[in-house]
Amino acid sequence: MNAREMSRNIRRVAMIPAVGFALLCVFLGYWQVYKAPELRADEYNTRARDRLAKIEPGRVLDSGGAPLLGTSREGGKWQRTYPEGESVCHITGYNDRSGVQKSLRDALLGIGRYESPWAEFAEGPTRGNDVTLTVDLDAQEIGTRLLRGERGAVVALDARTGAVLALVSAPGYEPEGLVDSEWDFQMFQNDPGKPEIDRALQGVYPPGSVMKILTAAAVMDLGRVDRETEFECDGEYEIDGATITCPRAHGTVTLDEALQVSCNTTFARLGRYIAADEFVDYMNRFHLLGGADLPLPSSKGRVGDFTGANRDVLLAESLFGQGETLVTPLAIARMTLAIAHGGTVLAPYLVERISAPSGASLYAAQPKELGQAVSAETAASVAGMMANVVEEGTGGVVALSGVDVAAKTGSAENPHGQAHSWFTAFAPADNPQVVVTVVVENAGAGSEAAGPIVRQMLVYLLGNTGAI
Repeated sequence: MNAREMSRNIRRVAMIPAVGFALLCVFLGYWQVYKAPELRADEYNTRARDRLAKIEPGRVLDSGGAPLLGTSREGGKWQRTYPEGESVCHITGYNDRSGVQKSLRDALLGIGRYESPWAEFAEGPTRGNDVTLTVDLDAQEIGTRLLRGERGAVVALDARTGAVLALVSAPGYEPEGLVDSEWDFQMFQNDPGKPEIDRALQGVYPPGSVMKILTAAAVMDLGRVDRETEFECDGEYEIDGATITCPRAHGTVTLDEALQVSCNTTFARLGRYIAADEFVDYMNRFHLLGGADLPLPSSKGRVGDFTGANRDVLLAESLFGQGETLVTPLAIARMTLAIAHGGTVLAPYLVERISAPSGASLYAAQPKELGQAVSAETAASVAGMMANVVEEGTGGVVALSGVDVAAKTGSAENPHGQAHSWFTAFAPADNPQVVVTVVVENAGAGSEAAGPIVRQMLVYLLGNTGAI
């Protein structure tokens, strides 16, 4: 072996420890630097648990600064307090494994991506960050009061930004001390009223006639019909051996008038103008079947299979909100918001900002567009039709003096008793500022149960904006 070959071999051998050392540096850097905040925040890290127990958790505040979730020092440990109890229970949760206490844990404790190791080194155990939500405590309390004794949900959104103004589910519960007694907690979880479920985000219901908003928007956006297209309603519509009925024969009606009187047969007949895949496409454009994308558990909607032998019947039923379609109240509110916002789908959001103990802003929300569901022209036409529902049709219960309201009622048949009562609205119709959607389980007509709740929510929220 000559000197050149020996030198080459020495270099090769020397590369082995060099590469190993480099890999070791990468490995240590990954765990000691990149993954360090996650490891320090991990709930299964016993050292981390001891450290986190010394941190005073941050507060959760409503949009005006009212505390929804506080802290107290008991027995040398920080404990959560629930100053507003039932009215925000599904938002706050009842312990650190529920509600925003779970989803916003890192922010509230100042760990993970919100961690400041140098501050902790200099100051010792630190205080977590305050989280300000978009919800209005008074709106929460009004919604809770109006749903008392019922099962259902209230969702209110800012029509300009998508901010969640109210998110109420009934029945609720008192979170303070709920997990202190194992017996009480088991009774809570086994309650037949299922108070733990956030019906606003997790409840899935047949949409009933509020679906007619989307159906009208889709067929008009496709250019197949317009609001003046006429249809005949004799009270029944036969399709593939199935009979779809209306409460009464409406005679000759335009699409505009059909929405006003909530004519089922007219909307079932729209199956001649829109294919099943087109209908599903518009459901996806409106994000009707998507989850809430909020820091709380939510369900996705679902729709029937339009490939079977009864596909034409299923499509006809789905077009007026029956069939096998199931949606959440938040999804209907988001759909209504899209019409109010010129056909653009906005993402609802719950967290307004996150502030460090020093007051420095760590996060500030920005409205987010999810896409264009229908053209601005189509949205304006549907909004006008919804305004007529209030002025001349089934939605008169939400009429307000000096403010035009756009709305749609709904009664959703279901196999579990009386129809669910739906009502969704936005106002002012010509300059939308607020969207309110309500569902009341097994309560019958939308105008009778859900409608009055929507009206009172609108009165309060529009009063805040100065619209009334």
